[in-house]
Amino acid sequence: MCFFKKKITLVLPHPEEKQNMSQTVSNTSIQSVLQLWFSKYLVPVNQQTYWSTSISIRVYDAYPPEILNLGVQPTTPGLSWEEDGVRHLACLATWFNPGVIAHEQAHNSYSLLTPAQKSAFSIIYTPLKTSDLMIKYLYSINPYGLTNDIEGHAEIYRYLGEQMPSTLKIFYPKLF
Repeated sequence: MCFFKKKITLVLPHPEEKQNMSQTVSNTSIQSVLQLWFSKYLVPVNQQTYWSTSISIRVYDAYPPEILNLGVQPTTPGLSWEEDGVRHLACLATWFNPGVIAHEQAHNSYSLLTPAQKSAFSIIYTPLKTSDLMIKYLYSINPYGLTNDIEGHAEIYRYLGEQMPSTLKIFYPKLF
């Protein structure tokens, strides 16, 4: 009797988009790129207004001093943070695409979790890093999500989106 192992080819549901060097602040519509993110990542229709209006979104050709003073490198594609009770998302125009938005909005989603929910995420997520086939594959080609649980949370959403393990989806408020 002969047994053959079938080779499984894994493909990330949301592969990384390339930097678009022709994209600038003057030729980029924030709302149009948000609509692409909504569509590609199946953001619930009833949450789209939240992501469009509750997060202050700014796109830059080059980061201004106030962003760089946060300790950001000039080449960082995007970042998110809270200031004075408002969540912010900043992105370089050349990197403003659905994947970078997904990563940064996952950070904004993570900020909605309570400390207990963040702890529960970590408890469920930690063993998945070595047991879930897609997560293992993701980290074999891009280990950035292993930096810490916050970056892991963002990378899982950014690259796996709706195909992430269902046990994690409750930790992504307003994204599913």
